[in-house]
Amino acid sequence: GWPGNVRELRNFADRWVLGVEQIATAGVLPSPALSLPEQVEQFEAGLIAAALKDSEGSVAQAAERLGIPKKTLYDKIRKYQLAGS
Repeated sequence: GWPGNVRELRNFADRWVLGVEQIATAGVLPSPALSLPEQVEQFEAGLIAAALKDSEGSVAQAAERLGIPKKTLYDKIRKYQLAGS
């Protein structure tokens, strides 16, 4: 349910996509108090963690889902100290 009309919902969705609005969704969205590079890193780490979880820890499958080479994914797993490295 949405408490407003369709126009308000669309405006909210546009602001959310642009990062102006924040919605608490499983810790994937970054904190607005962080700098842009920190927000990008936090978002990227969340996407990688989700891809690894969805692929049951398979780096090859996660890399394919993310559209990046396995080496790049291994580097990012090490950088963000994620499980599965």
